Amino acid sequence: MAFSSEEEAYNFYKAHAKETGFKVRKGKIRRLSDRSIRTKFFLCSKQGFRMQKQANKTPNYQRKETRTGCEAMVHFTVDNGKWLISDFNPKHNHDLQGKSDIIVGSSTNVSCDHSMSTTMNEAGTVKEAGAANSVGFHNMECTSILNDEKVNGLQLVDGQSLLNYFGRMQVEDPSFLYTVRVNHRNCLMNFFWMDGRSKIDYDYFGDVVILDTTLRVDAYNMTCAPFLGINHHGQYILFGGALLLDNSRDSFLWLFRTFLEAMGNRQPKTIFTDGCQALSDALEVVLPDTKHLLGLRYIFQNTAEHLSSYSGQTDFDSLFNKCIFDCASEEEFESMWGSLLEQYNLYENSWLKDLYALRGKWSQYTCKSIFSAGMRSPQGYESFCKILQNWTNEMMTPLKFIQKYLKIAEQQRTEELYEDFHCHGSAATTILRSNAMEKEAAKIYTSAIFKLFQAELLECLSVAVEEIPSDGMKTIFKLTEGDPRKEKIVEFNSSESHVICSCKKYESVGILCVHALKVLNARNIFHIPPQYILKRWKKSAKDGMVADCHEAEVPAESQRHLHPLKSKLMHNALNVITKSLANEGTSMIVDNHLKMALRKVEDALRTKNIGHLNTIDVDVHCNDDAVSANHIDCTESEQTIASPSRINRQEVSKNIMKCQLKRKYENEVRGKNCKFSDGVILHYILNCLVFFNAYKYNTHI
Repeated sequence: MAFSSEEEAYNFYKAHAKETGFKVRKGKIRRLSDRSIRTKFFLCSKQGFRMQKQANKTPNYQRKETRTGCEAMVHFTVDNGKWLISDFNPKHNHDLQGKSDIIVGSSTNVSCDHSMSTTMNEAGTVKEAGAANSVGFHNMECTSILNDEKVNGLQLVDGQSLLNYFGRMQVEDPSFLYTVRVNHRNCLMNFFWMDGRSKIDYDYFGDVVILDTTLRVDAYNMTCAPFLGINHHGQYILFGGALLLDNSRDSFLWLFRTFLEAMGNRQPKTIFTDGCQALSDALEVVLPDTKHLLGLRYIFQNTAEHLSSYSGQTDFDSLFNKCIFDCASEEEFESMWGSLLEQYNLYENSWLKDLYALRGKWSQYTCKSIFSAGMRSPQGYESFCKILQNWTNEMMTPLKFIQKYLKIAEQQRTEELYEDFHCHGSAATTILRSNAMEKEAAKIYTSAIFKLFQAELLECLSVAVEEIPSDGMKTIFKLTEGDPRKEKIVEFNSSESHVICSCKKYESVGILCVHALKVLNARNIFHIPPQYILKRWKKSAKDGMVADCHEAEVPAESQRHLHPLKSKLMHNALNVITKSLANEGTSMIVDNHLKMALRKVEDALRTKNIGHLNTIDVDVHCNDDAVSANHIDCTESEQTIASPSRINRQEVSKNIMKCQLKRKYENEVRGKNCKFSDGVILHYILNCLVFFNAYKYNTHI
């Protein structure tokens, strides 16, 4: 960063100190021979220690030691009248007065107690802080957190309306989570929210995340930051949303830590952002194992702004797109980039210089091995821009943005449900006659992914393949598509049917490329090797539960592990509920099973004997004459629970099959309204957990 004067540089660091929570003092100066300033330090007021002669003064005059030897500072170098930051140390060895992160609302799905307890005293909130973490902020007195003054434009009425709205959402949906951050003056700063469905979606598709920070609440210039992902249909889904009053490093640190904790501390493989420096710094701290890439939308958006006289011209756009999408090697990229600068005389363009410095986060030759779920393709860019248009068509307040977010989330889930129904209800159209690989792909992949795979398969007809002699189990192939300069190298291992292509499409998108398919065909392999079928692209991508890779084995006798187990049960139950809500018949199945589970837990607690639970099924027994798509008679099942010895497993299986055949849920997915809400069914879950907790505290299982 550069400043025009000492006063401007000093005021900038003082503003940073005020926001962070420390005071500044001026440090040593180094001058040139003409007495002009060459370098200067601005320090934390707690830097160093007092001189020895001051420390040895008599007790009557000795001041209390306030310094701690803090090394936080900023070092400015003066060059031609410009004050440049040449060194910066943000680390303090003492408590800061200006940072106060607090969670004021949450749900039973995610525990954030430690964040609450460490900042409650600093924030000066109400005494009923413990209640805020369990029931939501709407039940608390808000005046001690909200300030009458504006903080970067946020007013009391808007902050209160947000908290009230979050409170209502949590009453309607017990899985809804919201967190709020306040500053040292107890003013609302940042907000984050998500529901239980977002957590489930993240479990299945959280390998790629997009954080968009370009949207604004016009009235307050707040940053609207939705977290997005890509489902198995190639559709964008929402993982959560945030509102930020500033784009500082501390705000992004809070945001990523909150998001990561809400998602069970599972880091994504890849995240796309706009490349903001403060955001990038926060990512390195909170998500060190995640690959950070620059979103294409931000590149093209800034191209139109900084190169307006060239953007839109066919020749320029073509050359610029080749630099982004078509360069397979560093040499090819440097040659193409040089041609762009030379042809349009852009050597001195500062934005292109900055973009070039970040090439490791967007250029094809460096990013092609990083999984992006197709986000880096032109089609991915266009569909991403389309979804963001839903937010940018009107003037927004903070509350209106959140309402818009929830409406879009519901719309996307409806579209996903429709695609699920379409994939299972009809077979994809194949083109190649008697091609086993195409038929297999049509059966496995969703419609959108099958079309991508089918396009690669059809291109095999125009690819020339040449085998290069080699020793051992590995064989090298050279493939050419029209342009001899665009040849690809494929390595094939016949013992395990492993195939690796230099284009890295499988590594980036998750489906085999035309070159790999051509080699498999040349080696008489007519089925997709199973190791190259990603579950995230299959029709069955959301079947079953996602295993928690961070979950340790839970000792039954240890009460400290009770909360993680409770969270797991709640999450699994919500997953079942979410899937069942597509149809009234499936919702009734879940409702009946939950009632039976509650009965079994109560019986076990009364008898102190749950050994029989391992052998008794809780399958729904349906009366053959009464079963229909809208009604399931469970009288027989209740009698069976009362008398476990009467269970006939063969009869149970037969009745279940009849129920499934008569349900005909395909005709109801789009037309029925389910009468079982998330709240009603979660009521049974909470009851079961209450009894479960009571049993855990008193009995070793």
